[in-house]
Amino acid sequence: MSRSGSSERIVFLRRRIAGLEAGGEPPPARAGDDAFSRLFNPSRGGLGEALPARPTDAAAAAGFAFALALRRLRLRPQGAIVWIAEDMAARELGLPYGRGLQAAGLPPERLVLARTRRPRETLWAMEEALKSGAAVVIAESWAEASAYDLTASRRLALAARRSGSAGLLLLPRAAGAAPRLASAAETRFEIAACAPPPRAEGAPRPLPGPPAFRLRVVKARGLIGAFDPQAWRDIVFDHEEAEFHGAPFHALPFHALPGRVLAAPSDRPALAPAARARRALA
Repeated sequence: MSRSGSSERIVFLRRRIAGLEAGGEPPPARAGDDAFSRLFNPSRGGLGEALPARPTDAAAAAGFAFALALRRLRLRPQGAIVWIAEDMAARELGLPYGRGLQAAGLPPERLVLARTRRPRETLWAMEEALKSGAAVVIAESWAEASAYDLTASRRLALAARRSGSAGLLLLPRAAGAAPRLASAAETRFEIAACAPPPRAEGAPRPLPGPPAFRLRVVKARGLIGAFDPQAWRDIVFDHEEAEFHGAPFHALPFHALPGRVLAAPSDRPALAPAARARRALA
């Protein structure tokens, strides 16, 4: 674990011990509490980082970044999202989809898409976009955690602080390295895919349901000790309200597959005719 991640954990444990010695225990942070309200405050600028828990969670990390961007745009209705996609990241994960953006409430013309070839170009483009005063700058870089150093992060953090912009760096290749990363970012999230919550009995809900994420707050400058950097939390994003809703923190390990899966399709056979023929011959 990096020095910043270790200090976050130590401060959290000290708060828990102080609460126990005082005859009680500080309650865990919940969605809607002051700590989470401040963490997801749309007026909160600066530099943030989102890393997937596993390589297969990279798309979930990108979705979480987009949800944060939508919250930010509520304060700047005429603003735009600058999305910087490195070539390798674009090939592996794809690019933002126009109809999906519209369904989430973002007109495609408010998205500025930039393409870069290598990590150094991505960091340079992100710094320049932050200096321009864009509402939100999201960059996907295929760099390893070791290639993203303190010098680069300080430049990005300074550019975001001076312009008042919000920047979020996605590092899909650094999956699982969130606790070990050392940077000047103000916030750091580790993201995993999560199934949406079950709907109320008899209540219709269009598939695939609201975007759901499993995350842990590894770093939150200004909120030190408010979050356990080893605890995971399930949250759901309501794009109509641009709000996060979630359940209490839990320290249980997350699973690779959700507890709920979609039902088998009813509008086509389970096996194609050719597959059925091959299975019959076998």
